This record gives sequence, structure tokens and C-alpha cells, in this order.
Amino acid sequence: MARTDATIRLTLTDAGKMLLLGTVFFFFTTMVIPAFGVLTALLSVLLTALLVGFVLRPRVRVTETVPDSVVVSQNVKLRYALENTAGVPAYDLQLQFEKMPDGIEQVGPTAVVSRLAPGETAELAVTVRPQRRGYYGIPSPICQSSFPFNLLSFGRRHRAEQMLTVLPVFYRLQCPVRHFSRHVRTGGTGFAGRAEVSPEYAGNRPFLPGDSPRRIDTRAWARLSVPATKEYHNDSDSRAALIVDSRVPARLRPSEGDEIPALEAAVSLAASIAFSINQNCLVDLLLAGPELHEYTSWLRSPRLHKIHEVLAGVEAAEGYDLDVPAAALASRLYDVAEVIFILLDWDKTYTQLLESAARAGCHSTVFLIDAPAQGPGETDEVNWADVVTPVSSDDILTGRIERL
Repeated sequence: MARTDATIRLTLTDAGKMLLLGTVFFFFTTMVIPAFGVLTALLSVLLTALLVGFVLRPRVRVTETVPDSVVVSQNVKLRYALENTAGVPAYDLQLQFEKMPDGIEQVGPTAVVSRLAPGETAELAVTVRPQRRGYYGIPSPICQSSFPFNLLSFGRRHRAEQMLTVLPVFYRLQCPVRHFSRHVRTGGTGFAGRAEVSPEYAGNRPFLPGDSPRRIDTRAWARLSVPATKEYHNDSDSRAALIVDSRVPARLRPSEGDEIPALEAAVSLAASIAFSINQNCLVDLLLAGPELHEYTSWLRSPRLHKIHEVLAGVEAAEGYDLDVPAAALASRLYDVAEVIFILLDWDKTYTQLLESAARAGCHSTVFLIDAPAQGPGETDEVNWADVVTPVSSDDILTGRIERL
């Protein structure tokens, strides 16, 4: 996005600060011994740098290219196109961020454009590494120049920012497909007049490596000038519901620091499961904390990306009311074949959901992060030891879990 609304910013470089200190020193020295020649020379250098730098100050239009999303701990390049809109050349241009958001780290120095002629465009890339998942506003950098003597830095501050979504860490797991073999019709989301084994055209998406050339939509290709492939829904696709608990019990809260390993592990495991089963099972429902999300009308690839985006924003909570979203989820369990619970603690609401899933004929899988020594106990219909799999947050975050 182009940014032209900017204000001038003048700062001293490290060399300029040293020269200014020397000027002040010789100013007071002239009161004791004659040193007016040195003082005049220093002042002349400062004034020359100020005048020339102001005349040749950068008047640059900055066009930002920030990716929509990136996975945590992976380097990403933020690209900026600099266009000189002034009638004079600009020298020694570089980009400088006043302050990056907490959780975003700049990697390596920023390149410098030594000369940019009037009307000329150059591209600079800034590499950053996100340390935590979430949504971040990346501020526009200051385009500045320290020409001519690297004493004063003239820049243009743009008061705008671009959003960057940092997705949780996820990786492919070996998930047995036998749990996703009960095919169900998705109620009103199915396509009328079609057999359950017949695929139905659902829309187009960009052609990706590995797609079958037989599914290329030539009309869409001609209209969009890029290859497009047809995507189909299948009434016999297995459907799943994914439940992620964000209520962090006291035993899992860290003594210091904002990041809670158990919650990060739960989010990472949920993202990995959604990624791993995507080819065999569609995640129709996602209960992330107190919010229920439905994706029955989404195509397969955008659906997975949207699930990861939602998981990127899951926040820790001490407690919330699950009655309303749990009731809405229970009413949809007859449309899914698998219910996957990823919990930090057990309570009565999850027991009721587990029983509702059993009555609906769903297969349920429960993962309990950093389980306590004593299990959640038994109910009249379900023994927790038969359905709950305790997992360690360390194993999840370090990628030591390969098979579920």
C-alpha cells in the first residue's frame, strides 16, 4: 500500500552526536584559550550538513508488501518499494523502524540504496522473525537519509501500519483414518438431487502444484489470466468438530512470563490435527475457547487457513461460560463423524459434550495437556481412562509427537 502522508523527522547520527559534543566542548574552551578557528570549522560542517541534507531530504513514496500470515519462528521478508517523487536525486536511503511490536524481532541489518534518481524505484526487504503467534500491526518504517556527512538523518515518518497474522506452529501427524470412516450427510449443507458418492462443483481456486490438470477451468483461466482449478465438495466427506480449551488452570500457569506452554501446546496440536486430517476429513465446527466457528460452506484449502487464523488469536482465560456454545455444538453433532477434544482441564461441560457425541454416534478423541496425577474421574457412561490420552506440552512444542 502506498504511503504519501508523512512528516519530516530529523535526528542526529552517532557521528553527529560526537561532533556536537566536540562543538560544545570547543565553545567553552574559547572562553579560556583562543580556539575560534576550530569552533568555526565545526559549526560550518554542521550547518553544511543541515542545509544540504534539508535540500536533498528524501521525498519518497513507500509501497509496502506485507504477507497476510506467517508461521511463528519462521523468517519473513517485508518488502518495500521506494519511489523518488522529488525533482532531485536522493542518496543513502534506508528504512528504520522506530519500534517493532513485542513478539516481532528484526533479523539482520537493512540494505541501503546509495542513489535514487528522480522518478526511479528501488526495492528494499526487511527480514523479521515472529516469536509468538497472534495478530500484529507492523508500523510503516521511516525512510531516512544521512547524506552528506552521516551527521544528521532526515527521514519521513508514515503513521500507518499493516496487519500480520502469525499462525501457530503446526506439523503433519500420522492420524489413523479409521476414525473418520463414518460418512454422514451434512444436513442442509448437502447438495440436493445428488447421490452421496457424487462430488459437486463448489467453486474455483488458484491452481497449485500437485493439482490434476483435468480440473483446470479454462474459462476462468482465460478470464483471470492465471490458471484456475475446479474444486468439489463431496457429500460423503467425513466431517469433524474440533474443541480447544483455553481456560488455564492454576497448576499450568507459569510463575513468570506471559506465554503459557500448555495453552501454546494445545493450540499447536489443534493446528497440526486440522492440517493432518484435511485431505480425509473436513473440520466443520471449531469451538476455540468460548467462540463457536462454523465452516460448512468453506472450500477445503481456505477452510484450513481460516481455522489456523482463528487459532492464532486464541487467548488464555481464567474462566468463561460454555453453556451456550456447548449447546449449539451439541445440536450439530449428528452432522459430524469425529469430535476431537484438546483440553487443559476437565469439567462437567466437556463430560456432557462427550456423552452427547456418543449418543450421536460420533467417535470422540480427547487429548488432555499436562494431565494431573488424578484423572478427571468417571461418569455413569464414560470411563475417562478409555477415551482420554494424556500428552505433554513439551512433546507437542518440540515436535516429538508423530502419531495420534
